Amino acid sequence: MKRSLMKKRLRPLLPAVACLTFAVAASACGPADEGAASAKSTTGRPTTQETVASSPVSPSVTASPTPTPARTTSTPTQKPTPKPTPVRKTVAPPARAAWPRTSFAGLTFEIPPGWTLTSYGSEACVQPVQRAGLATAFGCAGIAVKSGSITGSELRPYQARQSGGWYAASDVQPCPVRPTLADGSFNGITSGTSSPPVESGLRPVGSRTAAYDRWTAACTSGYRFSPQAWYLPVSRVLFLDYTGHAETARVLESVRFPG
Repeated sequence: MKRSLMKKRLRPLLPAVACLTFAVAASACGPADEGAASAKSTTGRPTTQETVASSPVSPSVTASPTPTPARTTSTPTQKPTPKPTPVRKTVAPPARAAWPRTSFAGLTFEIPPGWTLTSYGSEACVQPVQRAGLATAFGCAGIAVKSGSITGSELRPYQARQSGGWYAASDVQPCPVRPTLADGSFNGITSGTSSPPVESGLRPVGSRTAAYDRWTAACTSGYRFSPQAWYLPVSRVLFLDYTGHAETARVLESVRFPG
């Protein structure tokens, strides 16, 4: 009775012992997917996954070396060499030929070579020595210079911007060119003798400033000319160029005053 009772008690334990004995070898007591998830087998050897991961590289396989990137040599950009600026040679203007100097009414000034100054009282005329055939007004073939009590239009005292200020006469004066016409008649100045200036202003004379006036005039023959005047009221000097001469500008530029 006792023996049969013992057998009954041991029967339930036998399967448990069997499972315990063969669990390691057969893994028969658990689900099939747990063994695949374990990191190592019961023998202590690595599983297939671990073997593949840790297997050494076969000697027949040569690891291809990492290609070394090609070194790019940067060549510095060379700036273009600037072209030398050509040196411009400054050519000095030719020196002006010296002109002789003369004096009148306390002033000194240059006169062109071949010219002379002829004075008669308070008036003078700077003109070429050889003046045959040259335009001549009031007996002067060049530049008239007046000083002191200067007469103007119709012999009245001269003033800047005076109508007919250049015409210091009360009668008809001969034309500066060909005073006698081909038929022998008189060729006189017929217009501009009492007309106002067509141009007025200030112009330099030496180191000072003069009142400048220009008129227009004409003769019976149709010849036209433009008398010009430079008046210095302080010095009381008047320069008159009746017919226009290229030399007048330099004569006026060269004027030197006393003191």
